[in-house]
Amino acid sequence: MKIVFCGYGRAALECFYQLTGNYDVKSSDIMVFTHDNSENEEFVKHLKANNIRLAYDNINNSLDLIREFHPDYLLSVYYRHIVSIDILNIVNHKAMNLHPSLLPAYKGTKSSVWAILNNEKYTGISFHYMDSSIDTGRIIFKKKIIIRKEDTAYSLYHKLIGVFSSNFCKAFNLLMDDYDGMEQKGVSSYYSRKLPYDGEMEIKDLNLENAWRFVRAMYFPPYKGAVFILKDGSKVEANSIENLHHYIEAL
Repeated sequence: MKIVFCGYGRAALECFYQLTGNYDVKSSDIMVFTHDNSENEEFVKHLKANNIRLAYDNINNSLDLIREFHPDYLLSVYYRHIVSIDILNIVNHKAMNLHPSLLPAYKGTKSSVWAILNNEKYTGISFHYMDSSIDTGRIIFKKKIIIRKEDTAYSLYHKLIGVFSSNFCKAFNLLMDDYDGMEQKGVSSYYSRKLPYDGEMEIKDLNLENAWRFVRAMYFPPYKGAVFILKDGSKVEANSIENLHHYIEAL
């Protein structure tokens, strides 16, 4: 069994553990496409330690290389490039993407951020077939979790990685069994990489509840937290989870 694995960060690492720990796949039978930055160091370190061939190039620039590799499956875990239809054709569309929302809701990126801002009660994960569009393929497996009042974008990110990891084998087994998948049903929505409101909101536009949701949605250290624009035009960053509630009450 040969696999092309497109992945990035902690989510990719955890799912890679599941793949190599539960299936008879040799290091020489895996080709990884990933990204070269500081947030990806742990994943890259693991790949190099286990002699996994990897490339930082966009997978779509390696069409001939992948053809020569003759992969059976393609897996995508938080990969930042859209995989072309030419690549998907090589694996006869036996390609699965992992997306951190209950599709068709919250396609695109920053799913947890917007789910918190929109006061959703639930979020979850979707394993789905890949096609020529973004997050539109048939559903292989879904799992719902509760969004708790104290959850932040950071806490949901880590919770969803755990849900991906614990359900990876179920979904991959379905992929290997040629499961047809289910058509996506429900209200569709899409969000881009752009930060909500550019990461800043004016105090006059907020009540206490909305301000608190904005803080939770923007909390993802080490990145900048929620920025509030005060009535005098000055800006205050809410970047400490310990004193956020006290800060909002004082607005």
